[in-house]
Amino acid sequence: MRKFLISSVIVLGAAVVVACGNSKAAKNDVDPQSDTTKIELEEVVDTLADIEFDEDTYEINGLAFKTYKASDGGGEYESSASLTLPVPNGDKVMEKILQQLVGEDVDINNIQAYLDKMFSPEEKAKDADDDDDDLQVSTVWNIEPVLVLDKYLVMESADGYMDNYMAHYNISQSTIVFDRTTGEIMNRDGMFKEDADWLKIARKFRESANEDLGEFDGSEFDDPDGFLIDEVFGRGDFYFTDDSLFFVYGPYEINYAYGFDVKMGVSKEWIKPYMEKDNWLYKYWFVKK
Repeated sequence: MRKFLISSVIVLGAAVVVACGNSKAAKNDVDPQSDTTKIELEEVVDTLADIEFDEDTYEINGLAFKTYKASDGGGEYESSASLTLPVPNGDKVMEKILQQLVGEDVDINNIQAYLDKMFSPEEKAKDADDDDDDLQVSTVWNIEPVLVLDKYLVMESADGYMDNYMAHYNISQSTIVFDRTTGEIMNRDGMFKEDADWLKIARKFRESANEDLGEFDGSEFDDPDGFLIDEVFGRGDFYFTDDSLFFVYGPYEINYAYGFDVKMGVSKEWIKPYMEKDNWLYKYWFVKK
């Protein structure tokens, strides 16, 4: 089996969250430091549209997607792939994004043929472990769109494996933010001021995940060893909507006991005072076009 180049969250089904364009700034001034300026992640999710797609091809915010699927029919230890990918339609930037998602060794014009060969009986036979006749391995490779904004595309990709000696899948994952105008992958470098109150920011992000991780009162956590700051900023990926910034972590990435995905988020108005004004996300959110 090929070694997957990019990986992320496994998405069961084809649920896609769509957000279009920049939100207009609120007319009334809001004190971003006020305790009343809080974000409820459930409310944010409720404002976005969960759209179920049964067809192999569909369009989101002007961008076409197509789903490719394959499996080896291996029964209990079946290996499979389900890739929902942007359709370039001759767009060189989108071709660049697509190539980064599937890997440089994949012909983006023949993705289905590539998957069919990958999961063929012949390939499965090649991957058999001759040293252990009892070993049975199941692999997964999933890619799904998360958000399609006017300038940015957020994708999730996951690959992993499980064998009959393991209790659960060993999953590698990423959430990837692409610039739709250049094809570049965006990152958090330089997003926040160097002298920002990192502990205060980390507390705020962590408090937003109380439902998943248990109650946490940041005001009572001094973090002398920098553990919380490392937990929030030193791991995981990110994405954003027109209103909020989210950090996302895969199974066991936050803690060895957390075998599930974790999402932490804050509103853009709350995080604004800590952001560098020259950063791309600050400009996208707050600089008038």
